[in-house]
Amino acid sequence: MGDKGIKIEIKTPSRLHFGIIDMRGDLGRIHGSVGASIDYPSLTLKAEKASLTHVKGSRSTRIKEYTEKIMNLYRLDGGCQFEVVEDIPEHVGFGSGTQLALAIGTVISKLYGIEVDHNQIAVELGRSKRSGIGTHAFHKGGFIVDGGHRIDNPNSVPPLIFRGEIPENWRFVIGVPDLTNRISGESEKSAFKKLEPPPAQLVNEVARIVLMKMIPALIEHEIEAFGESITDLDAKFGDYWLKIQGGRYSHKLIESGINFLLKQGAYGAGQSSWGPAYYGLAENEKQANELQTSLTEHLNSDGNTGISIVSKPNNTGAQIKLIEE
Repeated sequence: MGDKGIKIEIKTPSRLHFGIIDMRGDLGRIHGSVGASIDYPSLTLKAEKASLTHVKGSRSTRIKEYTEKIMNLYRLDGGCQFEVVEDIPEHVGFGSGTQLALAIGTVISKLYGIEVDHNQIAVELGRSKRSGIGTHAFHKGGFIVDGGHRIDNPNSVPPLIFRGEIPENWRFVIGVPDLTNRISGESEKSAFKKLEPPPAQLVNEVARIVLMKMIPALIEHEIEAFGESITDLDAKFGDYWLKIQGGRYSHKLIESGINFLLKQGAYGAGQSSWGPAYYGLAENEKQANELQTSLTEHLNSDGNTGISIVSKPNNTGAQIKLIEE
């Protein structure tokens, strides 16, 4: 078993979800996703072994549930003492649930000295049911394309089919308007059930954008082409979601914010997952700070409220270290 006296800290990225590639499934796989790992917001969690599980900080109920499931899965006795130092907002579009689940699984494996299958943990805790972006962001960071699920094996983590380093000088400027109606969990499942499979032409167009524009642009650091592909990808599937979202995006304030970022000079912009977070791509810190200043004003105008964030890319995934005391 692990060393009872050790204390560890883990810091995870969050992710931006650019879009789903294929909702048809007629080739034997379904979904497939594109996204990026970002440095902020992040989850920072401290943990040590204990006889019972105790949580100081946010999401204590979920942490206890995840811990109990993992302890039972690997037939471990005892618990853990957790402290949530910094957290990722839930149901906003940053993939907070996946980062928490994998962080808990990782720290338990370190504290108890066991080998764990992190993909199995993701599946057991209900993560990566449609997209593998969050799981691969946790492990590796960077720009990620996953290959979706086999139709006959939906309870699996979609395979990583491309990962690239995001240029360190690029920045994501993120807007989060204060909205009460958000799609997640059961409402997300319901939304997927209501949708007819998209036409093959739309799927082909999306796949072509990813393969022939987005990936090469990232490799060659062509920010204009990469930004255009982000916008195009989001818009094409936004029109497909029209029936569920009521528009190209899930709220008029998100659409307004995306259009605002593009008018202000962002190289590309889109909605992360179901929102309400949306993002714009900037070439460097200076441009990002300028965009953030104007976006903050935009978010908090006409009686609306919200926050803006500037985030670096994350090309490493989660980081874990021993705490010296």
